[in-house]
Amino acid sequence: TRLAMSAFAAPAAACRVVSPVGRPTRRAPSVVARAATLRGSPDATLSKDNSITSDDVSSWSEIDSQIAVLCASNLGDSSVNGRIFALTELGVNKTYEALDDITVVDVYQAAYEGSLDECTTIIDVHLRLVAECIIKENVELVHSVYEKFRRMPPMLQKSSLVATAAVAEAGLLYIKEEYDLIEAIMRDDVSSPDTGDDAKLEYEKVSIIIEYIDKVIAAVHDEKGEKDGEMQSKGVVITVETIDAPMVQPPSGAM
Repeated sequence: TRLAMSAFAAPAAACRVVSPVGRPTRRAPSVVARAATLRGSPDATLSKDNSITSDDVSSWSEIDSQIAVLCASNLGDSSVNGRIFALTELGVNKTYEALDDITVVDVYQAAYEGSLDECTTIIDVHLRLVAECIIKENVELVHSVYEKFRRMPPMLQKSSLVATAAVAEAGLLYIKEEYDLIEAIMRDDVSSPDTGDDAKLEYEKVSIIIEYIDKVIAAVHDEKGEKDGEMQSKGVVITVETIDAPMVQPPSGAM
């Protein structure tokens, strides 16, 4: 059952955080067995020191606590409703939806060799980044998390960063497709004076999710040195020529 929009919808949403209605209860991804390696760097088994891990961002339960604080601090302020409902829409169930897409898996297998545990972690971490950026209303956290790559040896730094970014972007874009479709369907009707408050809230929620996925992806592009779709420095370039034949192109002179 949808929550009715009102000036007091923010505290109502706080209750939904504690006992969500209409969506699966958030559950943490299984503990990752770090068996995967980065293609082109087979000696670099992934660890907390050379890859983004679940501990680098808040857990979903911690994000739920942040949502509750957001609700409490904006009691009676309906202007935050879109953000709150966008946040309660996101969760680990969206991570698993992305893992069902063959293109996302292909991009991962082009960059990494090993189980899909690492793929799950990368996508879930970046989805949590989207959620926290919605709460904070900026994407500074993306740059803070990606600071980890700057502490790696130069060659591994670029390879790991580009591989992580490719998987994250593939997963986020898959998730965003659903909301792009909803936004396109609702766009013409939402400005009508006959459109109800529930529909307007739904459109606002969808628009916020799209906006912040785009912002997080743009911040990741900045981190890997990409401008206007072009890499500005040499590094590992990940391509997927066909569904069955993903490949990695190492930087010249690396092999």
